[in-house]
Amino acid sequence: MRIIYGINPVTEALKAGPEGIRGIEKILVSAIRADAKVGAIIKTAEAKAVSIQRISPDELDNLTGTIKHQGIAAVFITDFKYSGIDDLISSWKARGGPAFFLLLDSIQDPQNLGSLIRAANAAGVHGIVIPSDRACDVTPSVVKASAGAAAHTMIARETNLTRAIKRLKEENVWVAAIEADCKEDLFHADLKGNIALVIGSEGKGIRRLVRETCDFGLSIPMAGGAGGAQRADGARVNSLNAAQAGAIAMFETLRQRLS
Repeated sequence: MRIIYGINPVTEALKAGPEGIRGIEKILVSAIRADAKVGAIIKTAEAKAVSIQRISPDELDNLTGTIKHQGIAAVFITDFKYSGIDDLISSWKARGGPAFFLLLDSIQDPQNLGSLIRAANAAGVHGIVIPSDRACDVTPSVVKASAGAAAHTMIARETNLTRAIKRLKEENVWVAAIEADCKEDLFHADLKGNIALVIGSEGKGIRRLVRETCDFGLSIPMAGGAGGAQRADGARVNSLNAAQAGAIAMFETLRQRLS
């Protein structure tokens, strides 16, 4: 990822400094956009000695690959800087308190990944782990969907997710798979200690080997199914997508820790 776009992502990237997305080469601004929000970004960029370049809307469309850039983009010297699993562990220990990690098994939808990053940042997760294969990378659309949270969230990309889980276990972190068919209820589980939550892909869920490496599984109670919530077309609603399930699990963890 060498370019991100949108008011919030660019603003947050400029705020992130050396600990987040870094190495901004220049800010690209649509020639027809001149308002307070863009003006504030330009002012911040100039204060950080980041160059500003005005280009036509068509050029910005072509460079970002979308018309949803909101008239602004940031170009980086290097691609997104991933952390390693040990970096996440070190960050947790430096911050103190019980561990809180999110592991994503083969999330492929950029909107879901961006939403999960945004929720993780808001819930106080110490770091996110994603696989390096068969999964969505941190792309410009992911950064946009995260509303800039990717600039402030440590994300590790590991070749082997089961190995990453085992590494967390070495640090006395319990690993919980969040899946609909698990007997134990998320809302009755104790999530106050060292915990890592695992969320599976949109279609296939958590892979077998990854699931078997987890310590236990938790399901999210739903009113759907027999006698439960019903859509306008009469169908029962009995499942959540990856981003929804992850957000619920993370904020239940946060709720328990704040109680």
